[in-house]
Amino acid sequence: MENFIVTARKYRPQTFRTVVGQQHITGTLKNAIQNKQLAQAFLFCGPRGVGKTTCARILAKTINCFQVDASGEACDTCESCLSFNSGQSLNVYELDAASNNSVDDIRQLVEQVRFAPQLGSHKVYIIDEVHMLSTAAFNAFLKTLEEPPRHAIFILATTEKHKIIPTILSRCQIFDFNRIKIDDMSGHLAWIASTEGIVAEEEALRLIAQKADGGLRDACSMFDQMVSFSGNNLTYKAVAENLHVLDYDYYFRIADLMLASQLPQVLLVFDEILRKGFDGHHFLIGLAEHIRNLLVCKDVVTLQLLEVSEHVKSKYSQQAQQAPMLFLLKSLSLLNKSDVSYKSARNQRLHVEMALIQMSHLNTVSGTEAEKKNDLSDDTIISDTSVPGKTHSAVKTSIPPHPMVEPEKIIKVSTSPLTNLVQLTPKSGFSLRDSVFVSTANVASSSKVSGSVESAIEKAIELEFVQQTIRIFTDEQIKNVNRMAYSVLTDRPVEIKDETHIVIPIHNEAQSESFQEHSQNFLDYLRKQLSNSKITFGFREAEISNEKKIYSPKDKFHHLAEKNPLIMEMSRRFNLEIDF
Repeated sequence: MENFIVTARKYRPQTFRTVVGQQHITGTLKNAIQNKQLAQAFLFCGPRGVGKTTCARILAKTINCFQVDASGEACDTCESCLSFNSGQSLNVYELDAASNNSVDDIRQLVEQVRFAPQLGSHKVYIIDEVHMLSTAAFNAFLKTLEEPPRHAIFILATTEKHKIIPTILSRCQIFDFNRIKIDDMSGHLAWIASTEGIVAEEEALRLIAQKADGGLRDACSMFDQMVSFSGNNLTYKAVAENLHVLDYDYYFRIADLMLASQLPQVLLVFDEILRKGFDGHHFLIGLAEHIRNLLVCKDVVTLQLLEVSEHVKSKYSQQAQQAPMLFLLKSLSLLNKSDVSYKSARNQRLHVEMALIQMSHLNTVSGTEAEKKNDLSDDTIISDTSVPGKTHSAVKTSIPPHPMVEPEKIIKVSTSPLTNLVQLTPKSGFSLRDSVFVSTANVASSSKVSGSVESAIEKAIELEFVQQTIRIFTDEQIKNVNRMAYSVLTDRPVEIKDETHIVIPIHNEAQSESFQEHSQNFLDYLRKQLSNSKITFGFREAEISNEKKIYSPKDKFHHLAEKNPLIMEMSRRFNLEIDF
């Protein structure tokens, strides 16, 4: 049986010009060879399979070539090149630092450095995965690396530069290898396929390159696997099936159905994807990439960011014209949130379906209608308990009104002489003074209240009953959760204005912020218990009392003495010493 050589080894580059996607590295190395400005140590770092060891070998071969051409390439005909190609060169020494990472291994290497090359001008030491050396081994290598003999050159290769100590880095010329682009990788695979007599679709090769994630060695390994699977005819369908890649046609179908707001069909397509064995998280990531590509196609300037074939690019452009910008932006936001919280979701299928349901309804209302009914913009006034200090504009609320409250009554500007009510002003700061009250009814305007409340007869509220209801609410829902919010409702009695409006006195901005998360539940509870859906509430600054607070035992004693002078007389007569 003939020995099979994998593509990654069979077509491994032998010259600088055949290296794929690293022109910035090869150009610099060729210039250094031509100008005879070679450093004593190089550090090649980058992801796996991008050509670090390959470039190290080519550099070692070219340095010792007897007939380097004008472009800085090895001749491949001299004695040194032939011995290197046959693997018999004594001038190139390769060390795997993963299995030779001790001080003794480095000491043995240092001993070998002293011997001059037998053939050629330099002896090259290639240390792969150099980050695996121990700290002691690194320190033992420092002196030799900084001042080696004239004939010695060290080439270090690593995938994890951050693990190499700074004293080693400072002694090397550092070359950062890039991930290989999809176009360069698919072009190289196409050349290999034509050389091997294999018929391959362009989309199939691009899919392999995309799956390789910038590593040409991984791409070559997958290419060999696909050839074994489908023979000498590589099709996109066969590659997608064997690599377990979700076909982009699914994403186009999903996007078309969501744009048409056909939710049942969207869920059916997602179920088909799951039945084929694809993971829901993988689907979310792919759909987000698809929406991103549609967003890229919206502008001709950004089309260059789309790394797909011309055929697929035309499909993206066609679908992008049908997708409103608001739909794409909201969809990306929803998918990003779903991606972040996917692993923590207990029912992950439902988690993905909820995102699809929301996206399917984004396009039911277009343009400004969608913005009004689905968004809370920065200029929308939502409640008294908004974060103070934020800029607001006096615009009409975008939240649909409560079914029993007329829209024009949701936001009320009080004309009563309450000069200290809270206001959401367009100023950048927060002030409790000289402001106008804005009702919080619009916070709860979109919430659903129980049927008993909707059918109840509206009636006026009494202060005593309101106080009792508030005490029950605070004890049950706030007391053990938020002490500051609890003090907002218990420190001072509330007031009733305009029959259905409750005013809560507060002392500072922090109190209103602490109560914000409970405002919706508080309003729903009041409306239900008081059987009145028109109840609203707001805050006002409590008047600052000049009365001195009594805290310490000494303050308490003097307070009692002021009310009853006989206490001081008794203290003086019996010569009592008061211990505070």
